[in-house]
Amino acid sequence: MLLFDFIFIIDNMFKSGSKKFKKHFSNHKKRYLIILIVMIAIILIGGGTVTGYFVFKKNQKPPQVQEQNQKNIYAEFLSEIYDTIKENYWNKIPDEELANLFKLGAEKLTQAPQNLDSADKNGVNQMVINIMDKLEETKRKEFAPQLAHLVLVNLKPFGRSALYVKKDEETLKDKVENVNPETGKIESTVLGEIIRPNILSLNISRMSPTTVQDLKTETEKFDNTEELNTLILDLRGNIGGSLDILQYLLGPFIGPNRYAFELFQQGNYDPFKTKLGWMPSMVRYKKVVILADNNTQSSAEVMLAALKEYNVGVVVGTKTKGWGTIEKVYELENQIDPNEKYSVFLVNHLTLRDDNQPIEEAGVEPTIDINDPKWKNKLNEYFNDNELIKAVEETWNKKRP
Repeated sequence: MLLFDFIFIIDNMFKSGSKKFKKHFSNHKKRYLIILIVMIAIILIGGGTVTGYFVFKKNQKPPQVQEQNQKNIYAEFLSEIYDTIKENYWNKIPDEELANLFKLGAEKLTQAPQNLDSADKNGVNQMVINIMDKLEETKRKEFAPQLAHLVLVNLKPFGRSALYVKKDEETLKDKVENVNPETGKIESTVLGEIIRPNILSLNISRMSPTTVQDLKTETEKFDNTEELNTLILDLRGNIGGSLDILQYLLGPFIGPNRYAFELFQQGNYDPFKTKLGWMPSMVRYKKVVILADNNTQSSAEVMLAALKEYNVGVVVGTKTKGWGTIEKVYELENQIDPNEKYSVFLVNHLTLRDDNQPIEEAGVEPTIDINDPKWKNKLNEYFNDNELIKAVEETWNKKRP
């Protein structure tokens, strides 16, 4: 404003016709111009300095605001985990129950009673912020993931869900893909062996993305063995793995576009059909015995239940493990540590067996229990084949590869 006032005064003095002023100004023209330039420079520099100061102050948040933002980061991290559980967990979990899990976990970590203003996500957020008020930054980085992990592992079935770090994700991926940790190579999941001129023993060790191709490759090795017509399918000790592969793996056994299995989540039943059909190298086997034991688990139990439902073969062995959950890794947007990546490993579905009951804890029952003293007689009623019974007994007693 001073610059404009000065210019306005000079302009009026010229307009007033004052000869004295004009003469004076003309004689000292250079001096006035210099003064004018200096004044303008001072005003501009001063104004810029003031403006810069206020911009800096605007961007420089007060310490208490920075502190609050740090606490909010952990609250947002746990809030996203809360939402992930609510939306994707296999069971409908009430807010009151889930919020209480957070509360109990916080009490265990802090060794002090905690309060929830409300039994929901908002109450959990406020509780977390209140706890963060009393912790140093390093302790906050420890507390938030510890609380998340405690909540997840205490979801039913206990110990199936967890908070993952990047290394856990990589280990899981290698396990599903059947990567040998020593060599780093993907190993075959199917191994075949002729144990009688007409009997092939076929072991499937796990369900990986390569299992369908492994099955095709392994069974085609025996295409020129004309006598083969009987199959012993060995699923003992199969730890499961990829569930998605079952829509393809079951096709060669039950045919194309057939209902393969169902999954349960939050009151809904989701059916899945086969996406492949008969495999030429498999259709030759008219007699099929399927072996299973208490170490057959997860997606292998789902496969076994489908084979049993479609009467693909006679299941001989013991009840399976009863690991009837499907887990999935959920990425998190809100991260709390630039040096670590967290994700949620969560049970998102329950698997169902051939009678439409959950596999979890119940397992899949064999058609013939091998611990039954009369199991050979019962198997003979199906096939009337003594050589097959002997082959089944030898395979059962043989140590798996």
